[in-house]
Amino acid sequence: MPAILDKLLRIGEGKILRQLEAVTAAVNAIEDDFVAMSDDELRGMTAEFKERLANGESAYQSSGALGSSFQIVATARPGHTAAEMQKVIDEEIEKVKGQAPEAREVQRALNQTEASFYRRMERVGGFYGKADQLNAYYAAGGDPDFFAEDLARYTSISPSDVQSVALEFLPADRRVELVVEPEAAK
Repeated sequence: MPAILDKLLRIGEGKILRQLEAVTAAVNAIEDDFVAMSDDELRGMTAEFKERLANGESAYQSSGALGSSFQIVATARPGHTAAEMQKVIDEEIEKVKGQAPEAREVQRALNQTEASFYRRMERVGGFYGKADQLNAYYAAGGDPDFFAEDLARYTSISPSDVQSVALEFLPADRRVELVVEPEAAK
């Protein structure tokens, strides 16, 4: 009985997951473009980045069965405001929407993603090791031998895919912003 119930609950789920796999891979590609840069590269990338105000910043995408999130975290240096940070971040997102990234940028991100795939399969124990990866493939797709197909989702991404995902999934009016400002010194 549990097997039948499980099948009924999963009807159509695989089709939806397969449709979203390509989208998730393209969103992940945007993340890698920002994360891969050193502080010096971020500051030197554009005139706006030369004025970069962040002590620490990161960008990451988290995939889930029912939803995903793309997050950019930035910390302003003393004397600068969250509004200044927001302006620089918004400008960079708009650049990706207005013009697809260069093929070399996407290839660099894909190279890092592919290397990460192989590193995960080399690790034997602990979190994100081989057993975790095989189990995740089995739980999500019913096949622990899904490595090649999963990697292909990423290696097939083009610069226009990245731009399309940015246009569709990173609109300025559909996001959550959290600003934390320290208390003034007493």
